[in-house]
Amino acid sequence: MKRIWVTTLIPLSLIATSVFAGEAKVTFKDVEKYTDFSPATGIESRFQEKTKEDFTEKFNELASLLPKGQTFDVTVTDVDLTGRVEPTYGQSATSYIRVVRPIDFPRMNLTYKLTDAQGQVIKEDSVVVKDMGFDMDSMASIKRQRNINYYEHKMLEDWFKQTFSEQIKVNQPGGSA
Repeated sequence: MKRIWVTTLIPLSLIATSVFAGEAKVTFKDVEKYTDFSPATGIESRFQEKTKEDFTEKFNELASLLPKGQTFDVTVTDVDLTGRVEPTYGQSATSYIRVVRPIDFPRMNLTYKLTDAQGQVIKEDSVVVKDMGFDMDSMASIKRQRNINYYEHKMLEDWFKQTFSEQIKVNQPGGSA
């Protein structure tokens, strides 16, 4: 009789707790006025809450790259998600899907302020973050199957790492203080 051993690998990210160096404070302002912040299916308020939580997690992840004691305070003032919600016509009712075309790139308007441990402003600005080349990643469609906001996350990562490159460099091992 053969014995079959099944092992389950638990990702380390689920075991270890995250230690954030920097901190993020995220606010979503006037969500009802956002350009495109609607689901293709489901309840809009539930979708918006889940999406705000997802973006808040992303901002916290990015803030963890900052030196200890720095606070990244961001207010999201507009979101235009990748793609467009369009109707499809079935036999009995109209349903909707999100269609992604190269012209429907992700965009987010935000105001941010980065402060040090003493509350001194290091950097602040109001910006429009967008990724017009979002569809150039050959693996994006596969990655998006695992993360519905993949394009928006990638856009925010690229912007954050470019905007705060000096602060991130200081926080890396071997960086100057």
